[in-house]
Amino acid sequence: MVKKKHLLAINGLMWTAIGIKISITGISHYLKTPPEQLWWMIPLSVLVFAGFYMMFTGIVQKYSERIQSLPGPKEPVYKTFSLKGYLIIAFMITLGITLKHIPGIPGSFFAWFYLGLGLGLLSAGIRFLIRWRNSE
Repeated sequence: MVKKKHLLAINGLMWTAIGIKISITGISHYLKTPPEQLWWMIPLSVLVFAGFYMMFTGIVQKYSERIQSLPGPKEPVYKTFSLKGYLIIAFMITLGITLKHIPGIPGSFFAWFYLGLGLGLLSAGIRFLIRWRNSE
């Protein structure tokens, strides 16, 4: 059992760590990319980041409110997410693993997509940590 306030910190650290890991994967693919391809990949990373930033803004709000509405002063960590949230996480992990094992997907895809996704996750983690710091 964890104080509700600390559930925000746990979420923040988890999303931050995942965002860093996925960003590093994207960067490692960028480093293997010929420089002449960067002109179109960097804007795609920015667009992917912007899309995930907006999507994760709603998720941070929703799950912060969920945590604050939990009935007790202390709650188990698993109550942070709903069943739907866990199913989405499982789907995303499965999709990521599957994509990496499909032959023919170019490394450039992983560069621009994973960097944008990773930075979006990192920004959500930071927003959870800000909410934790500012909570009562």
